[in-house]
This record gives sequence, structure tokens and C-alpha cells, in this order.
Amino acid sequence: MTATEALEARGLDVELASRLGVNGVWRDGGELIQIDFRRGEEVARRKFKRLFEVEGKPRYWQEPKGGPKLAWNEDALRDDTLTGPLVVTEGEIDALTAIQCGFLRTISVPDGAPPPGVRSAADLDASAKYDWLRDLKPFLTRNLVPEIILATDGDENGAALLQDLSVQLGRFRCKFVTYPRARDPEARGRERLKDLNEVLQDYGQKGVIETLSRAQWIKVDGVHRMSELPPLPTSVIYEPRPAQFGLFRDHFKVRLGDFSVITGTPGFGKTTFANDLFCGIARENDLTIAWASFEQEPQRDHRRNLRTWFVGIPEHRQDNDQRAFADRWIDARHAFLIPSEDEDADLEWLLDKMEVAVVRFGASIIIIDPWNELEHSRRNGETETEYTGRAIRALKRFAKAFRVHICVIAHPTKSVKDGDGTYKMPTLYDIAGSANWYNKADLGVIVHRDTLEFREEPYTLVKVQKSRYHEVIGTPGEVYMDFCGDDRSFSEVQKGPK
Repeated sequence: MTATEALEARGLDVELASRLGVNGVWRDGGELIQIDFRRGEEVARRKFKRLFEVEGKPRYWQEPKGGPKLAWNEDALRDDTLTGPLVVTEGEIDALTAIQCGFLRTISVPDGAPPPGVRSAADLDASAKYDWLRDLKPFLTRNLVPEIILATDGDENGAALLQDLSVQLGRFRCKFVTYPRARDPEARGRERLKDLNEVLQDYGQKGVIETLSRAQWIKVDGVHRMSELPPLPTSVIYEPRPAQFGLFRDHFKVRLGDFSVITGTPGFGKTTFANDLFCGIARENDLTIAWASFEQEPQRDHRRNLRTWFVGIPEHRQDNDQRAFADRWIDARHAFLIPSEDEDADLEWLLDKMEVAVVRFGASIIIIDPWNELEHSRRNGETETEYTGRAIRALKRFAKAFRVHICVIAHPTKSVKDGDGTYKMPTLYDIAGSANWYNKADLGVIVHRDTLEFREEPYTLVKVQKSRYHEVIGTPGEVYMDFCGDDRSFSEVQKGPK
């Protein structure tokens, strides 16, 4: 078989091949296929392929040895008249196939595919195998080449080349091809065709055009069309108990997947208010709360407070039946995250235990109280602001991934008194750890003790300073409330001044 016959057997146009530097030559006692690698008018390198294997001699080789490596047909990138996607193939015959079928902006890698394996971007940058690609960098900018079809072979080595090229060229603009089924799988030795030239042989020019035209974008996590996104679970909004908090519910509604923060001067009731608020929501909606309370003992403090709240009278005045009734509710609807004596309750510990509470006990609300009692392990060189931002992002990701509401109770950095000796109301910006608390919270609440003109006895002022979605989870505003120690609950008095 001559070189011309070999090319024609592959369905290739011999005249086109010759113009592009693919010719038959007589050398080394037989006819070979010679492939020229051109740069402008000069041939910088030649590859030779034997038509038949000869024992003791290579089937492929290149000359000159040690000469520059460049993509075959790289001048297509320098031709401003060519448009459309860039096609990159694993071999010159496949590139010639694409060009013959109308994809004139096609190049081939010079040395075929690398062996299978995962290589990082740093590994690829340090490798000399892709020097030819770096030489073409000025012609491969995003503006000049917004779309690239990687038509590598359909085998393990081709997959490795696809991965390497997509990393270096940018996965955001790369597509991959899926080759059609072979017409005669038995003759091919496989169910699917391996490359573009096999597609040409089995399905002709139309088959090649359809294969390249149907190339799909390489998946890039985090970027999707709306139609590609799975439907969200029904976004149920759980409101505070209407009977108790008819005014406050205009400002605060609990939505699964959100992240809230409550702050206030120590001793002014933010923990007690959070207990009343979220216990009411949990009871009215049959939800489970997970408590990460680092200043309370569950067997003593939580049990006493929850018994009192649930029954409506102080624990010490309850009879055995009332306590048993409350305890059944506590055991059914509450979980407690408690570090052992040899554990550091840091962010990683917290995320791990929250996942257990959600999966095993069905927790829908998680209360972290207080934030400053968590072991805050910062990374080397990480500032407190950077750590706080990272921690809040992790909690928000958890809330969205597990469809739970996370509330953090956090102390302000310091409490400041006015000239009359009363404490100033803090803001979310005053919480230890930076303004991330205001910026990243879906809901931000301040619990403060204040007075009204017609009464000397102070009231609890509950202020929603931050609400991310006013029309859904409430608008910022204030409500004056009165606290009842007998059942550890709050009742509304009137709207605040804002």
C-alpha cells in the first residue's frame, strides 16, 4: 500500500493533505507518510510514520531530534480570517479530518497524549511537555478564542490529555466530544469509535460535523443555567407564635437555610429570649432544636428552663406528671452538643456534631450560645476578621446544605455606659470578630433593656437591625416586651420607636 492509498483508505482528500504538509516520501527502504510542522513559510519539524511495522525500527519518529516542538497547523491561529471554535486533536490525521470537514481552525498536539494520571496546574506549569502550548499563549486569549473543542481520543490517554488541556486552556471555554457507536463493533474491537478519523470512515463528513457540533461544555461546578438546577425543597417559613408575637413576627420569621445572629449586653436576656422564641417555633411546627450551649449544663440548666417554659410554671412547683410530660417533649424535640473533657469544641468539632444532630435526630434549628465560648482555632497568619468570615461562611454553607436554621448568640466586644449609668444599646457591628456579623447574617437581632416614659420598670427592647429579605423574613424594627419569670417567656407591649 502506498501513502496515497493509505490516506484515501482513511477517507482523506490527498490534495488537501499535501497542501497542509502531509505527503508520501520514499525513505529508509520504503514509502512513509511525512507530516510537516510549519511555522509560517518554514518547516520547523517533521514527523514520519511507517505504513507497516518493521521489526527493530520505530513506527513513528520526528526530526530534527531536539528541535522545537510546535502544534501541527498552528498557523491557523495566526489567520485572522478564520472564525469559529478552535478544535484541538490528539493527532495530525484527526486534525486533517476536522479541516477537511470545514473546521479550518484546527490544530493537533505534537506528541500525542500523556499517560493517565492526575496532574495539578502546578505540575503542568513545570512540565516541558506543554511548552508548545505556552508558545501559543498570545494567540489563545479569551477574546481571540472563546470556545475550544477538545477532540482527544476516546481512551484513557485521551482522557488524560483532555484533562491537561482543559486545565491549561481554562475549563470555562472548553468542550469535549462523544464519539458515536461503531458501525461494526466487532471489526473495530470496541463499541464506540475512538477518534474523528474513525468517524469519517464510518459516517462520512456529515458524521464528523455532527460529532463536533454536538460537543458539550466541560462541567464547571458552581455555574449553571436555571434549567440545569434541581428544584429546591419547598421553602416553608416558620413564623414566631402569632398569639405571643403578633408584632414581632413582622420583623422576624425563621426560614430553614438561613443564618441569624442575636447579640446584646450580657445579662440583658438574649439567651432567654432566644429560648422562648425558638422553643415556640419548634413546638408550633413540630421541629427539633439542637443546642450547642457552652455556658449551660443540659442536665441542670436546660432541663430546668425547658421544663419551666413548656409547663408554664417554675420547675420547683411542678408535680411529677408535669415534669414527666415536659421531659418527654424535651427528649423528643431537643438534642445537645456537648464536648467531652478531652475535646476542643472548635469550628470543625461543631460542624461535625451539627451534622450528627441533623442526620440522627432531625434537627431543624441549631442554636450556638455563646459564640465566644467556642474554641476559635485560627490558621497560621489568619486574622480574627478573616477567621470570623471563614467561620460564618462555613455555617451558612451548612445551613443551606442541610436546610436548617442556624442562630448564633454572640457577645459584643464591650459594654459601654452612658453618662447616667445606663448601658448603650450595642449593634451587630460591636460583636467580637468584625463587621462580618452584620454583613453576612440573614437576620440580626439585638436584645436590650430599656425604659418607657410611663413606667420606671425597664422593658426588654428587641430590635431586628438586619433583615436580608424584607418581603419574606421581615423588615427591620423594634418591639418592647415584658419578661415573665414564672414561665420564662416574653409578651409584647408595643412597637418600638423605629
